[in-house]
Amino acid sequence: MIKLAKRPVYAQTCHNHAVARSAGQLASWGYKVWADIPGYPKPRTLCVDGDCRRPDIIAKKGRRMQIIEFETPDSVEKDWEQHRVLRTWARRNGAEFHRRVCNV
Repeated sequence: MIKLAKRPVYAQTCHNHAVARSAGQLASWGYKVWADIPGYPKPRTLCVDGDCRRPDIIAKKGRRMQIIEFETPDSVEKDWEQHRVLRTWARRNGAEFHRRVCNV
């Protein structure tokens, strides 16, 4: 079972707004965007050695792919295993991994 950091409501709202802003910006730059928020297709789950995680955003434009994970100050140090899986998947598949922190 995947255990992710539980965020307070105010932090989850900040997180969701940050994901929405980033997804919208990437779409305006011509990326195909999958985002884990309403209004976008869900990003696929990425697996490394049997450990599977879903990032907040997958963005693809031509051969360039970005994997983006947003955190709040409360969750940034707690989800290190998720970051490891996403970073490793990106490295193995020629993608970029970005971890961003939402300021609450």
